Amino acid sequence: MTKQLESRCTDIGGIQLYCKVLGEDTDGPVIVFDSGYGVPTRRWNSIKTEVSSFSKLLIYDRAGLGRSTLDSRPRHSLQHVENLRNLLQKKEVKPPYMLVGHSFGGLNVRLYASMYPEEIAGLILLDSCHEDQNKLMAEELSSDMQADYYGQFGAEGTLAEFEQSLEQVRKYKTLGDMPLTVVTGGNQPDHTEESWGHWMDFQKGLAALSTKSRHVVLTDVGHSVHIDNPEAVVQEIRKMYAHLKDPAAEFLKEN
Repeated sequence: MTKQLESRCTDIGGIQLYCKVLGEDTDGPVIVFDSGYGVPTRRWNSIKTEVSSFSKLLIYDRAGLGRSTLDSRPRHSLQHVENLRNLLQKKEVKPPYMLVGHSFGGLNVRLYASMYPEEIAGLILLDSCHEDQNKLMAEELSSDMQADYYGQFGAEGTLAEFEQSLEQVRKYKTLGDMPLTVVTGGNQPDHTEESWGHWMDFQKGLAALSTKSRHVVLTDVGHSVHIDNPEAVVQEIRKMYAHLKDPAAEFLKEN
């Protein structure tokens, strides 16, 4: 049975961050989830129960989302990384961590792993943002989709802060041999042929950040891969988690 250890807000110095810590301590890393742009913790409901059955995990609302409060600090990736690291320390949730990030959350966890690699055991990017998407992909969207894409900014921070996030991660060119899984949603019909080509190139580029990576394209799902096919995403989490507990469990190979 899943044990919920704690569910409340924690003061990180002027901001109250809401988080849930689920599951039991094991001899594996703590799994930390970071949501997509403007999305609160409930979007992990599709997988959190099963994942917490075999690991300890933390999910949280970034500043200004869900039940977390907000102050005047910026809402870009660098600040989100520092907020999350502060939260983990305040909650005494100790490394190593296995980070799982969706979309904008993928950008955040990638930056965390780049800045503090000694704390990170492995990284999973779920249809993650890429630093070149506003420069290359967005201009190739249809006019309606381009309006929708740029119109979303404001749900969490500003377009300028999002673009700062893209630049903050750009300078980190490699994750070395950190275990990395990139999961891509292969059914996203709102793209044009040209914008989709860029997106797939971005996903391949993310997988190339590590010499020990796995790229999985789920052909039946869209951008919200963990919502559309939670079983497949849990399988990828299990695969990496087993490898991190026992390197003989090779996550690069298919089951």
